[in-house]
Amino acid sequence: MKRNILGLLLALTASLPLMAQNNKDWEPVGVWPFINRQFRTATVYTGLFKRTKTIVPCNIHVGKQTLWYSQNDTLMEAIPGSVIRVEFPNGDTYMPVGTEQMFGRIVREDSIDGKIARLIEVRTVNQQALDQKYVDYLNKTQNVLQGASSLSALADSEGGKIMEEEPLPMQTFFYIQMRGEIFPATTKNILSHIDPKRKKEYRVFTRSEEIISTNESSMLKVWEEYFLKK
Repeated sequence: MKRNILGLLLALTASLPLMAQNNKDWEPVGVWPFINRQFRTATVYTGLFKRTKTIVPCNIHVGKQTLWYSQNDTLMEAIPGSVIRVEFPNGDTYMPVGTEQMFGRIVREDSIDGKIARLIEVRTVNQQALDQKYVDYLNKTQNVLQGASSLSALADSEGGKIMEEEPLPMQTFFYIQMRGEIFPATTKNILSHIDPKRKKEYRVFTRSEEIISTNESSMLKVWEEYFLKK
């Protein structure tokens, strides 16, 4: 399904210093499966016990959930689990969250009970939807070309090319960090971390405010009303 994209990526890194800032309307595509349209110089922190600070052009691969960076005009993939924070010049800051250590963008950073508290958004490829999208395309094409094996092979090849040029189906999750714990922002988890006296009120709130668990503005409402307010 996938063509070798490494050559294309290496060619693009040659002009990294001249690239413009990120386009907010950008959506990752199959041939460029990164969170940003361009590699941008960012501050990267690595190391759990001895923190190291590096300034380097980099980007986040939305499928692998790894950091890629440019070194001497060559693309390198950071060792999974080695990066603890990435700060882009436009203010976007990412940190690893969850058991799979996915890169999440810090949406809000506050202090709760004297400790850092964060609302974090993770965007990654919806692999199930991507697989189905490819199967649907092949089925549609092969129905037209039925009976010709060479044409079916061509359909498979062309299907891969088209998939590389289309926006990837993405999915969004939110995580919450508070009191030294990071957990998925599911209804169950939120109810177990807010004031017990407000649990019934929270259920009414989510209905009246039409809270959507994958929407940033919705989760900010929850964050401000049930985590920051006493």
